[in-house]
Amino acid sequence: MSVKGLKGNEYIVTTKEISEILSLSTRRIQQLANENALVKTGRGRFDLPASITSYMNYLIDKERPDEELSKYDEEAKWVKARRQKTELELQIMKGELHRSEDVKRVLNNMLGGFRGKLLAIPSKTAPQLVGETEITPIKEKLKESIYEAMDELSEYDPNVFYDQSKDKIYLDDDLEEEVITDPHEE
Repeated sequence: MSVKGLKGNEYIVTTKEISEILSLSTRRIQQLANENALVKTGRGRFDLPASITSYMNYLIDKERPDEELSKYDEEAKWVKARRQKTELELQIMKGELHRSEDVKRVLNNMLGGFRGKLLAIPSKTAPQLVGETEITPIKEKLKESIYEAMDELSEYDPNVFYDQSKDKIYLDDDLEEEVITDPHEE
């Protein structure tokens, strides 16, 4: 440790010395210096008293919870979160956004139908191919059966998701108008 300064109260230490004093690795000392938690006086040199004070303040600030938000900021965050939640719920009710369980159910149904059509190709086309000796007609019949199975996937309808949703909303156009009569008018 080297002593410098006019008053004799400034102690300059090396990275290795301050790492021993604070019981930290030299790499951690370098990180703290980059975070301005220690006071550097030059390359690999630190002002010991100022660095200890700075490091203590760094530790105190690190353990202090985030500053309280002002009432206005807190209310603004709450209003924004409520608005975002409401917008998402409205998108779900309109059928513009789908819950993962609805997507899973609809896709499982679609893929189940597709799987069934694929598995039916051999039993459906085999009788049609009995006696065929030419490759071209065999390929055409198989291709036709494959395209028919693929049609199962091409019949995507976004309304299926909406119909399966538990969160759908009925708009006025969707409902039949109910006529309410006053029983006293008769």
